[in-house]
Amino acid sequence: MPSLEESFTTAIAEGKIPGTVLMATNETGTFQYSKAFGPSSLHGIQNDLKLDAVFILASFTKLITTIAALQLVERGKWTLDENVFDILPELETLPVLTQMKEGRAVLKKREKEITLRHLLTHSSGVGYSMTSTLIQEYHASIGLPPTASFPDVINRFGCPLLFEPGSSWQYGGSLDWVGLGVARIAKMSLEDYCLQNIFGPLNITDITFWPERQPELNARLAGMTVRDSDVPDGKVRVLPYSGPNPGGAYAEEFGGQGAYGTLPEFMKILQSLLADDEKLVKKETTVDMFQPQLSRESQRSLQESFGDINRSRLFVGTFPEHVRYDWGLGGLLTMQDVTIDGMQWRKKGCMVWSGMPNLFWFLDREVGLCGVYGTQLLPPGDTKTNEMIAFFEKSIYELYARFKEEH
Repeated sequence: MPSLEESFTTAIAEGKIPGTVLMATNETGTFQYSKAFGPSSLHGIQNDLKLDAVFILASFTKLITTIAALQLVERGKWTLDENVFDILPELETLPVLTQMKEGRAVLKKREKEITLRHLLTHSSGVGYSMTSTLIQEYHASIGLPPTASFPDVINRFGCPLLFEPGSSWQYGGSLDWVGLGVARIAKMSLEDYCLQNIFGPLNITDITFWPERQPELNARLAGMTVRDSDVPDGKVRVLPYSGPNPGGAYAEEFGGQGAYGTLPEFMKILQSLLADDEKLVKKETTVDMFQPQLSRESQRSLQESFGDINRSRLFVGTFPEHVRYDWGLGGLLTMQDVTIDGMQWRKKGCMVWSGMPNLFWFLDREVGLCGVYGTQLLPPGDTKTNEMIAFFEKSIYELYARFKEEH
């Protein structure tokens, strides 16, 4: 069986995946794996990708924003289970979109409160136009492009809810609303809040919502790539991407998707949570983050999402169908031990999530291991990349098991 390095070097040389950064560590930092493979861009001169390359982090941002909100909960400035309407009054007036009938929206008045816990766990009813045909049809009915994108949170994610809060699960823009709430409570931008309360305590300097304001960071941006089956050989090989920012234009910080940064810096956040060092949140908060948060109805909907190829095709990573899942405060939880090919893989309580350009992170408190897979490839849920992520994960678990035996 080829080694981790051989497999990635070959896949990149054959054009099957773009440049990739792999990193992993344990609670104490005594186990370390970090390596960059391939070019930083497929445009023009192809310089080697380095560990300090700046990526569009996309939904990696959600973990950062979750931590920010939980800090405010710890300080008594926000609550998990009271409605959020005093902070986010725009949400109070949103109806529930039950169906589209003959091109017209069928709406009903929302009956249940929206709480911070709902927003943090994607059980609020706020969706994404790119993954919801109902939202796309609604947009079309009011004269907007189906996947209309606005530069501010209120307009981009202010369409009707897809269900009563707490009654189902739909991945969407809830964390962007949370980011707006953090900024309002703290009376500062989300960027400034993170600098003071998350990035500062961990000595993080290379994560920002505004790379264009920092020329040194902007110069290290990795090039975006695309797998385009409409182009000859584009189904197998990856190609340079020359389109607009896949996240759209931003006039403010988007807490669900707007951050840019390097993977070594994001790893500092994962390791802080893994080590439970209380630099970000208290130990009791960390415990809560890794507890299942969904109602029975919402968990059932989430489980169906990961078992439905049409609903899960854009998810990044590998999710065996026989495994029970839930959502924690920060990411997807594996609710049972996972063994693959006779080898122990994710343990119960392992948290994982991803970012649209096929980035992926995992944090396994039981094993004592965390890691990231970083690349810049569209569209999300790329089949070959998911295979490589699974290979990376399993290889790191094996390497760490060997490390523990030797130490």
